[in-house]
Amino acid sequence: MDSTRLPGRGKGMKQPQTEYLGTFIKASGAARTMRFTTSPDKLRGGGLITVFDVERGGLRKFNLATLVGRLSAITAEGQLSFCA
Repeated sequence: MDSTRLPGRGKGMKQPQTEYLGTFIKASGAARTMRFTTSPDKLRGGGLITVFDVERGGLRKFNLATLVGRLSAITAEGQLSFCA
């Protein structure tokens, strides 16, 4: 069974993804704070990654190379934790 699907639900019903909150420095030099979802595997890779911006409702780029501080993870239950 695909672990991203909830048992007993119709096709396409995915389990809620963890949201992340982080600040990075844009190419313009401005700081940008973004709440987004992405695959945890992408976070391990570093550099410029494509994410889904929850607040703006679209795909954006997040630069892990210019991350300010640490990422925060917000679970579906609203729990906040800090990532490396």
